[in-house]
Amino acid sequence: MKIISETIQTALFQQIKISIIVSDMTINNMADIKGKFTMITQHIKARFNQIDQVFSLQKSASLVNRFKNGDTRPLFHSHDFQAVYSLARTSKEVTDGYFDPFDGGRYTPSDLIKSWAVDQVFARYLKTLINGPVVGIMIEADGIIQTAVAKNSRLHWPILVHDSYTGGGLLEKYQLAGGGIVTVNAQTTKRMQSAIKQLTIISDRVSDATMWAIAGLNAGTNRFLRLINQKRLSGILIDRALGVIGFESGKLRYKQVS
Repeated sequence: MKIISETIQTALFQQIKISIIVSDMTINNMADIKGKFTMITQHIKARFNQIDQVFSLQKSASLVNRFKNGDTRPLFHSHDFQAVYSLARTSKEVTDGYFDPFDGGRYTPSDLIKSWAVDQVFARYLKTLINGPVVGIMIEADGIIQTAVAKNSRLHWPILVHDSYTGGGLLEKYQLAGGGIVTVNAQTTKRMQSAIKQLTIISDRVSDATMWAIAGLNAGTNRFLRLINQKRLSGILIDRALGVIGFESGKLRYKQVS
């Protein structure tokens, strides 16, 4: 097996790393595979920049800023805007309001946009590569990670989760054969009041993982533990008093008091 990686930068993400695993049987076609892969990464870069034009809060003419200023036309004329708006409404309902892009009556989908964008490019440009020579794919964009491997493959992507709360090093090592993983913490998301100081969620899509991770910070430990059970969530969290709590398909796997 051979891993081929490309690193790109866009207006939406500071750094994106895209990797594919190629079967040894295709070694003679490696130049063609690399050429096609480079072309795909450029398409991905263009798509991310396009999404940034729609949703950037720093661009006064972006559709999200126009909508916040009372212009409702983006809801009717932009497929991307419609898709994220619909996802935002659904996310609020699914999480019992703990993930709320409409908090305070103002539509602010910032927490969703990056993960939704990764879902979009992964489905359109990357997942379809899982055929023939390509047996594994991973995209990592500012810590948002989505993976896929070929059907019937024994491959796994090793994903390391580090403790950003205490700086204590490695927290968990996951082996993903598909799906996404997102880690958030209370400080960088400006939710310092949350008892949950760091939260990692694994899900089929990174937009779902982000939704539940932010919901967990907002809900706090006691309420989120109930949601973990009800929604059969998987991941790991750090509570400021209880320490590390891991969970898989809704079941707590261990508790470690710090």
